[in-house]
Amino acid sequence: MQVSGRFISVEGGEGAGKSVFIQGLSRAFQERGIDHFLTREPGGTPLADAIRQLFLEPPQGDRAIPISELLLVSAARAQHVSTRIKPALTRGQWVLCDRFYDSTRVYQGLLAGVERQKLETIVDYSVDGCHPHITFVLDCPPDISMRRVAVRSQKLRPGEEQASRYDKGTLDMHQTLRAGYLTLAQQYPERIKVLNAEETPDKLLTEALGLLHRMGAL
Repeated sequence: MQVSGRFISVEGGEGAGKSVFIQGLSRAFQERGIDHFLTREPGGTPLADAIRQLFLEPPQGDRAIPISELLLVSAARAQHVSTRIKPALTRGQWVLCDRFYDSTRVYQGLLAGVERQKLETIVDYSVDGCHPHITFVLDCPPDISMRRVAVRSQKLRPGEEQASRYDKGTLDMHQTLRAGYLTLAQQYPERIKVLNAEETPDKLLTEALGLLHRMGAL
C-alpha cells in the first residue's frame, strides 16, 4: 500500500489514556499495511531520551526553572525532528508521536507560566517547519484523570519509568491542563481533533480512524 508520510501527534493530560490509544492506532495501521513507527516526547532518539531523563529527574536540589524546562524539551524536540521525524516522513513513513509541541504550550506555557511569545519563538526554532498533520487530544474530566493516575502509579513495576511530579498534581492542575488543550483545539480546529477519553478504547479508535478517513489520510 503506497501512502505519503503522515505525522500524527496524540495529546492529553495525565491519565487521559494516550498509551492505550496509540497502541490501538498502531495495530490498525499495521492491519492496513501502513509503514509507521511509534515515538514520544520528550525523547525519540538516544540524545533526546537522555534529555528526557534529566527533565524527569533533575539533580537533587536543582530543579529546572520553567524557561530551563522549555529549553530542555525544545532541545530534545529539535534533535527528534531533525534526525528521526523528518527523515521518516521523507521516506513516506507515518509517524505516531506521544506528545509534541502542544504539550509544551500547555505544560511549560499555561501551567509553568513561560511567556507565550518567548515560548512560540523557541517552539518554532525547534520544529523547523515540521508540524503534525493531525493531532488527537484525548479529553478527560479531571476527577477521572486523577483516579487513572493513581491506579497507574500503583501498577508500576521495578525498572519502569517512575511517576513524574505531574502524577502527583492537584485537581487544579488537572483542570488547567484540560482547559489548555481545549483552548488549543479552538485555536487550531483544522489540525486538532478532540476525542472523548471517557469512551471505550474501541470506540475512541473507531472515531479516530473515521476522522483520518474523512480527512483523506486513509
